[in-house]
Amino acid sequence: MGWFHAHGSLSRPAVSILAKADGRPAGAGVLLPRRHLLTCAHVVNSALGKDRLAPDHPGPIAVPVRLHGPEHTVEAEAELAVWIPPRTDDGGLGAFEWNGDLAVLRLSATLPPAIEPPRWHPMAQRQLVRAWHGSGEPGVFADAEVSECDGRFGYFDGAERALDIEPAYSGGPLWSNEEGAVVGLVTAKLRIQGTLRRAWGIPWQRVARELHDAGAGHLLPRQPEEDVRDHPGYAELVSLLDGPLPLSEGWIRSCRTVARQCGLGHRADGVPSADEFAHLLLTRGRALPALVEAVRGTAGAAADDLLAIGRRCGLPKLLSPGEHERLLVLLRALPTAAAAGVPGAVRAALPLAALPAALLTGHDGGHGDEDGNGAGPAGRFEALIAHLEGLHGDSSPVDDGVLAVPGLLRAVEFVAAGCCPADQRIALRRWNTAVARRLGVHDAAMTERRLEAEQWAQSASQGSAPRVVAKLDPCGAPSGGTSATAREEPERYRLRLWCDDGDGLRQVSDDSERPRGAEEVAQEIFAAVGSLRRPDPSGPRPVIELIVDRDALEVPVDRWRAAGPGAVLPMRLGTPYPLVVNCPELRELNGGTMLDQWRERWARLDAEEPVHIDDATAPDPEAVCGLVMERLTARVTIDVAAHRRTGVVQMCLAAGIPVVLWDRSGEEGSPAVRHAAGVSARELPEAVRTYRTRTLQRPEEYSGRPVLAWADAGRALPRLDLADPTE
Repeated sequence: MGWFHAHGSLSRPAVSILAKADGRPAGAGVLLPRRHLLTCAHVVNSALGKDRLAPDHPGPIAVPVRLHGPEHTVEAEAELAVWIPPRTDDGGLGAFEWNGDLAVLRLSATLPPAIEPPRWHPMAQRQLVRAWHGSGEPGVFADAEVSECDGRFGYFDGAERALDIEPAYSGGPLWSNEEGAVVGLVTAKLRIQGTLRRAWGIPWQRVARELHDAGAGHLLPRQPEEDVRDHPGYAELVSLLDGPLPLSEGWIRSCRTVARQCGLGHRADGVPSADEFAHLLLTRGRALPALVEAVRGTAGAAADDLLAIGRRCGLPKLLSPGEHERLLVLLRALPTAAAAGVPGAVRAALPLAALPAALLTGHDGGHGDEDGNGAGPAGRFEALIAHLEGLHGDSSPVDDGVLAVPGLLRAVEFVAAGCCPADQRIALRRWNTAVARRLGVHDAAMTERRLEAEQWAQSASQGSAPRVVAKLDPCGAPSGGTSATAREEPERYRLRLWCDDGDGLRQVSDDSERPRGAEEVAQEIFAAVGSLRRPDPSGPRPVIELIVDRDALEVPVDRWRAAGPGAVLPMRLGTPYPLVVNCPELRELNGGTMLDQWRERWARLDAEEPVHIDDATAPDPEAVCGLVMERLTARVTIDVAAHRRTGVVQMCLAAGIPVVLWDRSGEEGSPAVRHAAGVSARELPEAVRTYRTRTLQRPEEYSGRPVLAWADAGRALPRLDLADPTE
């Protein structure tokens, strides 16, 4: 045993395998690397309610599991990945023995770093072992001694005053405290006459052999005895750790700090050899950041060298165990509303990075809870941090040779600026500053990132721009007749207007039943915009929000010009201010069953990837429905043939999609839709306004006629009661 060693013993089995029928423990298991679990095949059969030794493959099934960590208990589903059935007809077996009987399951959720796979060691005679009940209760365990082991089977006899091993112990680890490792799996109790408590298990030797024979050897954990001398960073690390670094002040303290952060024990005297330390740094993900953190204050040059080796050799972990845990604590402490803003902040911080939607929404198929993993916020933050740690840094334009700011640190700045109450903002920024200094990132680079985050947060806080809400109701031609002459007259509209300065809606129209022409409608809307109170003239432009029914979605309101004595400038309604349409009628079809979807989609506006619908991707209504209902899409762009456009638009709005952009010009390969492709969702109203102004300047180049449906679930709509109760 070297200077570093495993700390104590397992407090209980890492994994409980639960029965699908009632959730009671069917057995136990052991954690393997890369989100895999090892148990006995007969435990899986028991969990499924099948005959215990049934050899047939169960098919693509999943069973509920519970993983026990020092701080959290995680519940998830685990899918069957490898099936090695019990073999009772192999030659040379006794009456109570069988071969095979192994299963590997793959977790649907990521795990907290504190829940790690144990070490393994070959089983040998006279080892003292401990087995736990599959419930995971810390006090329910049985102690035994290995009385016989031939590499295929290991027999162990229970101590005189120990608990007896029962079926629910099956598949669980046999832990040797002396070896600091698991030496096999509990398999079965021998039901024989006498007082001897004898059971048998599968030794580690056979576990490794069976998995290799099944083509699953890559799932076996790397053993500390593995040779890492061929690793590209090994020689560099040994040279550095054999050099001046161990002579620096506080080296012994640094070694002990690394052991503590990595959850390892250590010898009371001496220090680890350069070979042993290099092995640890290459086999334990956060050991190198922990060492850099420990020596940064006393050996800064060596810390830089360690970081450089890690970057060159692709060692993936950015944070030390302490830094990682502290960041998780800070994120988990965010209020619910603040936590909901994290996806938008991360996307704003890293607009060019590939960020899978599951990482931002928590929809990774897990079944975790608030304190565990999977679909809860804790699991989402775990997975998000793990992904961001692997991103390259940005190009911080400070000085040549300055280390780029890692993507994770940039994202944390945006979360702190845009999502956090004051005290939590300060705590996150302190965390970020400490990690940046440990990594050798220049203060000037971090200052730039902080300034960018503050500018984004200020812009985002101003996102609720003042608005004028206009309810537009077509009411026919001026004469109201049905003659050909009447049908050729311009359409007339009833108009009701509300202003929203940020203090709520106030109605500003007084004769809403009087029919108006298009020019008069534009003039009244402009007058309402002018009456808005704008305490910050440099803030965002007021938004004009038109409430229309489904038949008026493509009325060219954006091109209407104001007329009358005050209309000196021939302004079109859609150019000086962002103009969007809102159609509550479609959302409220079918008794309003899609209203909850609309609200949830809006909440995911910054997290979900936009969907583009064209004739190739959605050639019929069923395909359109499949696209928009596949996930909680919040933003859709539509570029289909003119005869299909109305139907596709209405399907999207009826599904509760809050942001829908299309081009009423009918031009194939819509230039207006292309123009909006690289624009973030919340910038679309202004981007569409800009496009409309350019259409006036260069109509041949900007030939599209964009329409933007925008339904902000966070902003109230006026009560649209009919003015005439008899209608």
